[in-house]
Amino acid sequence: MTFRTATAPDAWGVWYASDPKQTPWERYLDEVAASGYDWTELGPWGYLPTDPVQLQDALSSRCLGLCGAAVVHSLSAPDALATLRERLRPLCRNLVATGTPWLLLMDDSDAYLTPQARIATSGVWGRMMHVITTIAQEIRQEHGLRLLFHPHVGTAIETEAEILRLLNDTPADQVELCFDFGHHAYTGADALAFMRQHASRIPYYHFKNLDGDIHAKAMAAGTPFMDVFQNGVMCELDKGVLDFGEVVDFLRERNFDGFIVVEQDMYPCAPDKPLPIARHNRNVLKRLGL
Repeated sequence: MTFRTATAPDAWGVWYASDPKQTPWERYLDEVAASGYDWTELGPWGYLPTDPVQLQDALSSRCLGLCGAAVVHSLSAPDALATLRERLRPLCRNLVATGTPWLLLMDDSDAYLTPQARIATSGVWGRMMHVITTIAQEIRQEHGLRLLFHPHVGTAIETEAEILRLLNDTPADQVELCFDFGHHAYTGADALAFMRQHASRIPYYHFKNLDGDIHAKAMAAGTPFMDVFQNGVMCELDKGVLDFGEVVDFLRERNFDGFIVVEQDMYPCAPDKPLPIARHNRNVLKRLGL
């Protein structure tokens, strides 16, 4: 049983490859190391160095490893397979060069102009499942990488019913889940119950908590999810509706061996805000024995 504790640029308010509101990548890596994490996700392509030698040097000099890379792509687009393949070529080369096993794939919420637009027709859904399965098979065969699908608020695979449909319509030995507790709870579903029921399909977790008061007010007001995220609905691990003590106990019972990635959606945020929060969340994990 090995719990590998990680974080991601998202926890420093990094959502884009380049944005003046974001923490510079050198400072990000310095602060990841200072906050006590051993691993980081890559973040948006182009934020951390894209040259594999420079990237590995930047990580190694801070005693950090790379645990995975997330790709946000419009999976409902008619040309999604071709455009995704093109985007993944340089990324997969870097993952192989740095010994990183996981590629995380997410649908793109920007593709849907209204909440209703994200509901996929049977034809669009079938095409999306084909894209996800094909990419999973190709990166395994060509690069030895494993695909994790990350359900996300505001996309065609958001609700628990949609996640279950994804699990049913993709091969279990090719497509696994990056399970994000905060996003699952945001939809009103029981994230802990889902984790317990489907843990065999979840080798990789995003630990993220949800502020119940902010969420309830936003749901009552019909506030768009991007505004809610920027209002701080995702909070510190010990300050939300989810009990991560229960989560860790369950994972210990299963002899979990994998990555625990702490995220906290905070874009945009002041440069001095992320580090104290990251240290706090890392201390929460330490109190849980991680």
